[in-house]
Amino acid sequence: MDEPRIPLGFDYVFYEVKPSSGRILRPLPKAWNVVNCFADNTISQTKPDLIATCKGDRAVRGTPRRFLWDWICPSRAEYREYCLKIIQEVAQHDVAGIRLDSVCFPREGYCDCKVCTEVQKTSRKDLIEWRADQIGSFIREVRDSVSCELGLTIEPDPCYGKERFGLDLEQIVNYVDFVSTPLYMDYSIVYWLDILANCFRRKFSKPYFIELYAGYPRTPTKHLVSALAVASTYADCVVLSTYEASLTETLQRELVRDEEVWKFLEERNCSEVLRILRDWKKRP
Repeated sequence: MDEPRIPLGFDYVFYEVKPSSGRILRPLPKAWNVVNCFADNTISQTKPDLIATCKGDRAVRGTPRRFLWDWICPSRAEYREYCLKIIQEVAQHDVAGIRLDSVCFPREGYCDCKVCTEVQKTSRKDLIEWRADQIGSFIREVRDSVSCELGLTIEPDPCYGKERFGLDLEQIVNYVDFVSTPLYMDYSIVYWLDILANCFRRKFSKPYFIELYAGYPRTPTKHLVSALAVASTYADCVVLSTYEASLTETLQRELVRDEEVWKFLEERNCSEVLRILRDWKKRP
């Protein structure tokens, strides 16, 4: 695979094509388009037989497992084909790239539906390896079907991603240009952010993106800046997730105009973050 054309920085535009609300949006040219795959609240309502299961429990919102959205079984050929068609359509719109999201099993124990049980039994592989192959084969199919840059967001578990979610990092990195982890937390203390970022950085030879939450409820700017300083130490790109253009514009103005922000970043030698702030300052 060619070296990815991803420069250092965190000044990126990401656009969600298939959010978990089920509303499929038109691809946005020149931007990184995010495509959610196996998390789908709409298909789960219209085709409940596709929902991933574990000992009779379904991977849906409102259960004791506290799922944030409903999960479709990754083994279902018809749904995989549906996702591939969306991804291929997005790739045809002159996008900067595609970032895949929600490409995993919901959690350990999932899925034991009839399809998964029969296919896994036929494979003669143990459950952990078989689940990893299911996820890896889907990402490989995506890589083979599009020519644009391809990224992947993975669950922020640096220890048991393969066992819990079917995410075999050694296999996955062969098919993508970068890997991203959403490290959403209370940034008033950045101790855990530093630990997680360090763990993931050690695992990847490909560019590594860290996604910080900057939407509602708003994190105090000084806390977010602390998180930026830590994340920029480990990441090739830091993504500030606001999910709303007006929030992004407000945050940019705050960071550029606050002298304390500049001082804090200068003291910590965050040269790349400062370079981007200077670029933002030049914009009208």
